[in-house]
Amino acid sequence: MAQTFTEADTWKATDIPKLLKEAATHFLDDDNVKFTPTSGGVNNLVQYVDTSDGQRYVMRIYNNGGNSVRVKYEHAVLKELNKQTMSFKVPDYVPSKKTGDTHVLLSNGAEACMCHTIPGELPKSAEPASIGRAAGELLVALGNVKIELKSPTPPYFDIYKVHHAISREKFFEEIQKPWADSCKESMNIMVQEFERIEKRLEELKSQNLPFQLIHGDLHFDNVLYDGKKVTGLLDFEFAAEDWRAMELAVCLSKYAAEKDPFNLMDSFVSGFCEYGELTRKEVEGIPDMINLRIMSNVLYFIGRALAKEDTIEALTSRADMYAERIQWVNANRQAIIKSLSSPIEKKLADKAWKL
Repeated sequence: MAQTFTEADTWKATDIPKLLKEAATHFLDDDNVKFTPTSGGVNNLVQYVDTSDGQRYVMRIYNNGGNSVRVKYEHAVLKELNKQTMSFKVPDYVPSKKTGDTHVLLSNGAEACMCHTIPGELPKSAEPASIGRAAGELLVALGNVKIELKSPTPPYFDIYKVHHAISREKFFEEIQKPWADSCKESMNIMVQEFERIEKRLEELKSQNLPFQLIHGDLHFDNVLYDGKKVTGLLDFEFAAEDWRAMELAVCLSKYAAEKDPFNLMDSFVSGFCEYGELTRKEVEGIPDMINLRIMSNVLYFIGRALAKEDTIEALTSRADMYAERIQWVNANRQAIIKSLSSPIEKKLADKAWKL
């Protein structure tokens, strides 16, 4: 999906080249750096930084409503992850030459950071087993991360807290506005899912599902692959304490929109199970957690539009796709659970099957 936030009021008035140069002065002694857009960065401004002596970095300027607490938490998580040995890399941020911190506040109130590049390309829906393996490995590593800071990002089941500008009341008010007419059928499908999933969430919350630190936004657009293996996992902005199984649900959510989704999911889970594991209760909750992720995205984009961080097109351009994913998940609920159960049960064959 293309960026839409640069058309929002907040960014229309921003001199982006000037802001990028300001950010670079915090990390580099080089007046001749050049910036080029990356292929990622849907929510934030992300560009390559090429120095005059041939080095390349990645600059990120956050578009998160000035949420410095979230940035601080993300960087604390990555600092601890970088102490662990993993088969892939995660972002390694460069400290500011002025403060020593890995993120800095710019004149427009946005946070900025710069990290070393990681080789590789976005694999999209290719290589799901390799991505699954990396996701399972990361989940285990995140389970070992201990930091003093409290996660500023709510768990997915607190769905109406996904963005500071949204609430249950505000959501149902907003979808009555003219912008929703362009995707009315899809929005109606999602409203029905909101009503269903609110009841289901109470059941899931009563099950005391395993809870830990997760990436929270891990899907194939946040992965780098070099043709042989996963080289990097990116974008830890939404790292949070949450149901452990939400990590897998987020990963699988994008495959629901692809051709031949079951083969992609099966391959992903076979890789995931080399490191990760889930209980039977978690597996049974995965279809609802996939839809929870999708519904969270709906609320998030409405919140960003209300806060002038993006335009409502960020949602309307995705609404049909989201509705199709939800319908596919609901139509294939039992098949998804059955598909996930086989490799996970095999992984736990030498243990008691957990209830």
